[in-house]
Amino acid sequence: MKLLFGVIALIAAAMVAGVYFSFNPVILIFVILGFGLYMVGRIGGPLLPEDAPVVWGSGHCVYLRSRDYVSGNTSCGGEDPKEGDGFR
Repeated sequence: MKLLFGVIALIAAAMVAGVYFSFNPVILIFVILGFGLYMVGRIGGPLLPEDAPVVWGSGHCVYLRSRDYVSGNTSCGGEDPKEGDGFR
């Protein structure tokens, strides 16, 4: 949220400076937005657990099944609860 408010404040300041100094602030606004996108990209997301099974499919993406993160419950008759059973 701090980053969002900072970017909005900088864009507002660029617009006010554009009116005050009589210049077009579009390039400055794009630089501010680019910096904001760069910082959001650096934040990253939540990390996967160390023992998370990542299954590579035949496409160009990483395919994760919803059952990949089931806790180690052994009450399934000896089957591995992390083993996916395909589409339903």
